Amino acid sequence: TWVETWAFSETIHSRSYTHIIRNIVNDPSVVFDDIVTNEQIQKRAEGISSYYDELIEMTSYWHLLGEGTHTVNGKTVTVSLRELKKKLYLCLMSVNALEAIRFYVSFACSFAFAERELMEGNAKIIRLIARDEALHLTGTQHMLNLLRSGADDPEMAEIAEECKQECYDLFVQAAQQEKDWADY
Repeated sequence: TWVETWAFSETIHSRSYTHIIRNIVNDPSVVFDDIVTNEQIQKRAEGISSYYDELIEMTSYWHLLGEGTHTVNGKTVTVSLRELKKKLYLCLMSVNALEAIRFYVSFACSFAFAERELMEGNAKIIRLIARDEALHLTGTQHMLNLLRSGADDPEMAEIAEECKQECYDLFVQAAQQEKDWADY
């Protein structure tokens, strides 16, 4: 399926990044360790991962507690199919922002090296990854357009309309985070 192909691509990307790092850094563990402690990287990840976290949390509540209003750790949680659909829509939109905006500052650095005839092999790898990211973007756009049309589920069209401003803000935030990353 398309999702399995996408997941396979991401595995290849991860291995490619690892290969690049191992070829340009004497002690790759320094870079790998920094990924989980670097505040700038954490800020960038939060913008996307929070939507996944919310979807996973709501899905868990749906399966464990069922529809209704529940108290979880002293907090009132309303679980509904509509809320679950909304979390799914927003998560997919965050993936769309990731595929549309993220990475390109980092990609630009690799392409700039290649223009100077430096690290051309790395740039070739990054070009292939950029190609895949463009395919993933097209895929998420098709999914979002289908959801927005309401063709499969009229309620999704309502949810899409309801979430318009939040989705706009999500893209603005992603663009700002890329600018901040470029400054970093």
